[in-house]
Order: sequence, then C-alpha cells, then structure tokens
Amino acid sequence: MPVVKSVELKWDNKALGEMDQRAIEGLFKLATDIAKQARINSPILTGALRNSIRIEKENDKSLVVIAGGMAVNGRLINYAWVREQSNRLHPDKAHYMEKAQNAIMTGNFMTKYFGKVTK
Repeated sequence: MPVVKSVELKWDNKALGEMDQRAIEGLFKLATDIAKQARINSPILTGALRNSIRIEKENDKSLVVIAGGMAVNGRLINYAWVREQSNRLHPDKAHYMEKAQNAIMTGNFMTKYFGKVTK
C-alpha cells in the first residue's frame, strides 16, 4: 500500500494582518515621496499650487496624491490641471505631477517601499 504524503497549509491571520499593515505603510511612504517631489517640481507664482498638493485617502485600500481644489487656507486652486498640462510661464514645470510619479517610481522602488511586506 502506498504511503500518502501531504502538506497542510494554514492561514496565519495575525501574520497576514501584519503584512497588510506593512503594505499600507509602504503605500503611505510612496505617496508621501511623490507629493514631496511634486511640490519641488511645481511652478511657484504665489506658492498656492505647491501648498495644495496633498495626500487623501480615497477608500480603505487606496490613496491619491492631489494638486488643486480647496487648499488648506480655504483658497480655491482651480488651475492645477492647466499647470500640469502646459505652463507657458514655466514650460519646464509642466507635468509636475507626472514627473514626480516617474521620478519616484523608478528603479527598484517596489523593494524600497514594499520590501518589508514579506518579512
């Protein structure tokens, strides 16, 4: 009679919860670095656009880096998209958000931000 070998795999909910927490921390760090770089890249006329760049929690599983909208001081910054697409006053500052994302999410960024997830 053949001997049956088996491997039993069990969920470790505590370990999975810790892994989720490390992933969330990596996501916050990634979003923070993109927002920081976007502030550096953004054109400065009054500083309002730069000050409007922020991170918002979209839902339980995602974050969004936003420029424009209602700033902390209550001022409406409705030109963030225009400055992102083209900036005739500062042409080198166009695509400040896109350039920030590209600068941060290069090389081995997955290990940098999410390498602790599996530890």
